[in-house]
Amino acid sequence: MRKKGFTLIELLVVSAILLILLEAGYSFFINNYRVLQEEKKKAYIESQVKSFMDYVMQSLQMAYQEDIAVKKHDIHTDKDELVIYLPKENSEINLAQDKSNAYKIEIYSLEDEIYITKTNGVSLNKIILDGNIEDFRIETQTEKINIQKPDGTFEEEDVLKYIEIKFTVDYKIRDIKRDYSIKYNIRR
Repeated sequence: MRKKGFTLIELLVVSAILLILLEAGYSFFINNYRVLQEEKKKAYIESQVKSFMDYVMQSLQMAYQEDIAVKKHDIHTDKDELVIYLPKENSEINLAQDKSNAYKIEIYSLEDEIYITKTNGVSLNKIILDGNIEDFRIETQTEKINIQKPDGTFEEEDVLKYIEIKFTVDYKIRDIKRDYSIKYNIRR
């Protein structure tokens, strides 16, 4: 005569099936959570890159074109830096001799991050893409133009034709690395 209820074997089989289903569900959700975190980090890095590129392009467009320069950094002499001057007042069209009517902006890279220094009596440093920059280069091309001196004579002078900033960003996610470039033609 059979009693009502489940046998031990039936309970073990059902328990094993439930454990397999729970394990599969757990793996699925953990993997999706990991992918979600990676995509979140990737989106954050991409937004920093876009913000940096927009800031540089806007600053270059607003800058005194004749005073855009690429030079060696004052302290880290093996690194190039982009130096631009932005007018403090929108109505200012000429940069003062002592540059007192402009903000000075320096853009350079040390190690694996990008620095932006804005000087207006006090220097403010901002670090962008900390730990994600692999290669940062500022390339330029010059051209010769004739400039008329006050006495009416002409003098040939080398001036910047364009500036190109190239950098590689390591997302540190699934070996994703991307190259970015900002090219700006100097207006004369």
